[in-house]
Amino acid sequence: MKRKISYLITIGTLIVTLGGCNSSSTPALPGEEYMGESFEIHSAEVKYEPILDSYIFTIEAKADAASVKPVAIGQVNGAPILGYVFVTDLLPTDIGYTDVVGTVALAVTSHPDFDDTPLWDEDNNTLYDDDGVVYHSHWVVLEGSDQATAGLAVVQATSSSKLTPTSPMAMYLDSPGYNIVEKGDKLHVVVSANAINRNREFTTSVLTAYMEVDTTGSSPLLKIERIYDQFSTELNVANSELISAKNWPVASTDSNKNSLTINEASVDYLEELDTLIFSVYTEGNAGTKTVTPLGQVDGAPVLGYVFPTTIEPIDVGFKNITDATIALAVTTHPDFDDTPLWDENNNNNYQDDGVVYHTHWVALVADDYSAAGLSVPSSFNLSDLPPTAPMPMYLDSPNFHAFAQGNLLRIIVPANRVNGVTEFNFDTVTAEMNVDLSGEGPVLRVNKLFDVLSGNLTLPYIVTAKKLTDY
Repeated sequence: MKRKISYLITIGTLIVTLGGCNSSSTPALPGEEYMGESFEIHSAEVKYEPILDSYIFTIEAKADAASVKPVAIGQVNGAPILGYVFVTDLLPTDIGYTDVVGTVALAVTSHPDFDDTPLWDEDNNTLYDDDGVVYHSHWVVLEGSDQATAGLAVVQATSSSKLTPTSPMAMYLDSPGYNIVEKGDKLHVVVSANAINRNREFTTSVLTAYMEVDTTGSSPLLKIERIYDQFSTELNVANSELISAKNWPVASTDSNKNSLTINEASVDYLEELDTLIFSVYTEGNAGTKTVTPLGQVDGAPVLGYVFPTTIEPIDVGFKNITDATIALAVTTHPDFDDTPLWDENNNNNYQDDGVVYHTHWVALVADDYSAAGLSVPSSFNLSDLPPTAPMPMYLDSPNFHAFAQGNLLRIIVPANRVNGVTEFNFDTVTAEMNVDLSGEGPVLRVNKLFDVLSGNLTLPYIVTAKKLTDY
């Protein structure tokens, strides 16, 4: 089915009209070979889901969404790209770009000729540079371009541009690693509320498109060459009234320690969004306590809610380590920032977020020098760590979304980020740790356990299968 598309997009004061019609009097536009029901839009939705504190961007195609992928041409210049695109009225500052004007879009794309998500291993083969063909997410800033058949291109960067740390090339294109869920005719993108400044009021238009890369200029240009289809209804965010102003309460060194006393914990697998939900319920208000700064990194205290698991190290990207327990931790430590890729407090400074609770994978090993008998060891080979690991230690900074509401603390983990493992055992502890820089490499020692759910760290609990309607 082919139909005429007329789409108006505002970029500052510029209005661009895109015509995507074919007729006997006009030549075929690029991307003709990929047209089909997979890119014809039946319905679309943007909905806030409070269970995940996240927006769910959804496109329903007329048949088998994200099933069609481009044919590689063997080079980057002219490389074909297929995409499902949510065009928004968000500001570039909402996605971390402070020095550009344009139209913000969330694109889910496939392109076999190159990989522009070097931080992520979408096909879980332990390689990070061969995943371009797997549908994945990008934020882009669009502007009008007479070089593009459809009149739009991603804004190119200059030597003075202020790109986010997760922008992989010289253009206003970010690779945030969002959870992409393909379910038959539906394609979902799970975006944490923090990722767009917890914005409640943006609107979205939805289209499908064919794009190409042009590397003939001073920097790469990503051009929209054809629009296949556009959903006719502009979308508002459903459930927007449920979005809270913050995902964390204000933490204080004076907070009651009951915030570290565990009443209950669970890990649920949400099959409909292919997501693991780690939850801990505390006696007091969760996430309200932090530690007193030491004023240096060596010896610096770290406070955390920790889920030791039976997940294998390789499933979270750690190589060449045995006899280790993989744990998911949510930590606070005001003396340093170990998430340099992420801006947890949304102030456009990526180096000042250590005190804000944030997520880590850690490998725990037995350690006689730790008061609690456990530590996170050094790694002297950086290739044994994921690209998002911030230091030579078996500690990763994966940027999983986490939040606290009253006595509940929750972490949202896409199943793809644990190699699809959805059955494992776990336990839950609250602990204080300290950085030790006195040896050859950094070590994070567990020196105090405030509470252990099982009482003895036997990891007796199992993952429960649930649906959104079960909460």
